[in-house]
Amino acid sequence: MKRFAIAIATAASLFAVNASAQQASGNLQGGGPAGDEIAVTSTSTGFHREITVEDAGKYSIRRLPTGTYIVEVTHADGSKDKPKQIVIQVGTTARIK
Repeated sequence: MKRFAIAIATAASLFAVNASAQQASGNLQGGGPAGDEIAVTSTSTGFHREITVEDAGKYSIRRLPTGTYIVEVTHADGSKDKPKQIVIQVGTTARIK
């Protein structure tokens, strides 16, 4: 019985560590010409991620930590759009038009 209690306590503590390690995040979706490069940078932490628009003209960046981001688009010809600011909230998908 004592072993069973220790096993339950150990499992519970592992679950608690795993749950606290999860980070609040959201997603970003948008569209544009295939081959465009999309870069997102957190204004508070500097976290940075880049992605290329797929052939269907869509992109999705998942599990971005919550916060405010600057989104920069670089077209295949090297020209850039004006940077946009977007807020990522817990469990939501922000959309860029």
